[in-house]
Amino acid sequence: MRPGLCLALAFGFVAGGCVFRDVREQQREIDAACVVAGSVATQDELQGPIVVTLARRADDGAWRAVDNFVLEGKGRWVFVAPPGAYGLAAFEDVNRDLQYQPGEAFALIDPSGPIRCTAGARLTDFTLRVPEKSEGRLDATFDVSRLEPRDPSSREYATLGQLTSLGEVTALSHARFDDDNARSGMWRPLDFVVAGYAGVYFLEPYDPRKIPVLFVHGINGTPANFSYLIEHLDRTRFQPWVYYYPSGAHLGNVARHLDQSIVKLSLRHDVRRIAVVAHSMGGLVARGFVLQHQGRADPTQIVAFVTISTPWNGHAAAELGVKNAPAVVRAWEDIAPGSEYLRGLYARPVPGEPPHHLIFTFERRASSFGPSDDQTVTVASQLAAPAQRNATRVYGFDATHMSVLRDPEAAALVNQVLSRALDPAR
Repeated sequence: MRPGLCLALAFGFVAGGCVFRDVREQQREIDAACVVAGSVATQDELQGPIVVTLARRADDGAWRAVDNFVLEGKGRWVFVAPPGAYGLAAFEDVNRDLQYQPGEAFALIDPSGPIRCTAGARLTDFTLRVPEKSEGRLDATFDVSRLEPRDPSSREYATLGQLTSLGEVTALSHARFDDDNARSGMWRPLDFVVAGYAGVYFLEPYDPRKIPVLFVHGINGTPANFSYLIEHLDRTRFQPWVYYYPSGAHLGNVARHLDQSIVKLSLRHDVRRIAVVAHSMGGLVARGFVLQHQGRADPTQIVAFVTISTPWNGHAAAELGVKNAPAVVRAWEDIAPGSEYLRGLYARPVPGEPPHHLIFTFERRASSFGPSDDQTVTVASQLAAPAQRNATRVYGFDATHMSVLRDPEAAALVNQVLSRALDPAR
């Protein structure tokens, strides 16, 4: 289903009351999750990233890691987990393998007094201070050698990290990328995540000789929307990665999830360069990711940022839904014109920002009237002034919101932009 049609159905309340009951129930369950967050303080000079680990006591009494968060230095971290008793630790990952090794400096929240997080609790003021050297061994208390795998039959014990796919090799024809599953991410985002759909997927085994190109879909979309562009990607120089996410979730949360996913994959594979191609609302998600990535010392460089048909100034239908729908999909709040999320995308300059190539589309229906659009998003929203001012170049295509993803000229342009990012002389 086209994103615009999905919006029209939803905001016209044709979708039916059962859909909005699903939305309310899903949001109630999401809000019941426990959030544990805080900061890391370190010495000035680090030999590696900091890995913050969330641990849970197993039936045998041992503390086992159930999630981790990676930082390239001091900063904020956050975990989303079911209610329960947890422990916290952080260590300096000197050899960058995401696993604690004896001798690596660490900090620990006293496990004799576990963190008790009840349903809906927001515990956000923990500070972990990693010293230059540590006495003893972290693994004497916590088993942080690997994340404890989730039990597929028990969703109440799974953390977001356990539910996220990172680097699984798959095909765009896989059933997980079907339109029905994409739609479930709009109306039932929690079920989408619990099913194990969310994450960054590879379409071929990782090859250190090729630059990853990350594709980010739009609302109600799926990585399969990029099939044509990926088929025409120069696979001798680039390898496609696809991000799959529940498009009904708050965009800020999605951008943070994408950022942490890329941090972990970059560390795992020692990735030094990456490019980003995003469509529609995916451009808003990807811009949020770029802001977080550029806001810290990260060894992975974003060499190109390409957005296609992105509603930089939001979508009026989202505002209508926020005001009138029986239950509000949280992504609508973020894509309503003037939202806090949209205002934040260009609120401040970003040091070392990657070149942004902005593609807009303008093929409207012959019988349409009113503002010019591409049958889904207005041209005015695609060409919002802050996005234009920030763009390296702007390109227009006489195509619809979705047909541009199958346009030979658009595919050629994407390849050209990516190639020039690697070799500016071309």
